[in-house]
Amino acid sequence: MLQKYSTLSVGRTLVCAVSLSWLTLFLISASGSKPLNQEPEINLSRKQQRASIVIKGFVLDKVSNAPIPYAHILVVGERAYFEADSKGAFTLALKPEQENGQIKVSSLGYVAQEFSIADLIKQNGSSVAHNLFLVPDYKSLPAVEVNAKARKWTIKKAGYHINEGSAIHYEFYPSDTLTMAAGGHAIGNKIQLNKYPAALRSVSFGLQGLSGERLKVNVRLYSLKNNLPHLILIPEPLIIAIPPHHAGWITVNLQQYNITIKEDFAIVLEWDGAKEQNTSSLMVFATLPKGQITYYRESQLQPWQIAKSTLVDVKSIGMYATVIYPK
Repeated sequence: MLQKYSTLSVGRTLVCAVSLSWLTLFLISASGSKPLNQEPEINLSRKQQRASIVIKGFVLDKVSNAPIPYAHILVVGERAYFEADSKGAFTLALKPEQENGQIKVSSLGYVAQEFSIADLIKQNGSSVAHNLFLVPDYKSLPAVEVNAKARKWTIKKAGYHINEGSAIHYEFYPSDTLTMAAGGHAIGNKIQLNKYPAALRSVSFGLQGLSGERLKVNVRLYSLKNNLPHLILIPEPLIIAIPPHHAGWITVNLQQYNITIKEDFAIVLEWDGAKEQNTSSLMVFATLPKGQITYYRESQLQPWQIAKSTLVDVKSIGMYATVIYPK
């Protein structure tokens, strides 16, 4: 897993606690919290202080030589994850023991490619910019001529209180080995996009803070029927384990699942049924954004309900989806 820290500033916040039956929620005054509209940045200076290998460069289209924005770079066999910027530029801060490993570079519309970290260092040294090329993933069709053209993508975030309330971001990948006790509480939001279809990259939610125990959360994606969660879109569990004492925005990376969203859907968080009385808390806000619909249920045996917001019982939670689609 990779911790991401934003360097963005957050205005003064007024915090007051509201206790609910299934989790402890906190209110952050809307008048004292300033929205953050720019993309969170990785604080590379801290990483570079701990790393002895820093590799910089660009991810480029091998046919057109055009930069590939937001390409993904994964250290093979680990959960260390990096992302190129809008111009295809990247900076990798690696540990000495990773020198003999591989990095995997991928992007929608291109064939993924692996590169040897040691070879990159030997070629130009770690301080010289490296160009990493990806080949467009064209599909062969009979009697059809395919012209080489670099794809351009637009990245969007849809949801509520996006990046508000905290400047700290963490990123997790679902684990294939984690399991959860069934029957835990669930809470989520309806997500509406301005354009369909779209490829889902990640879902994010805010945590006000955790106790001294780690927390397991199962992320569920539902289709909607009669404006309520209906069918699970991804049958396999998407479980993450959040270490103790974490607070801020939790992002669950879902790119490996190649999820295409074609209509409005719901993001739902299921909490470990074996720890219903844990002190974890979602980040919630004093104002209910226009159009936000929050769902909840006490267990899998009970029907979904829509949370009603009052002065005493506020359920305006921070949650959003990050999607990408062709321009």
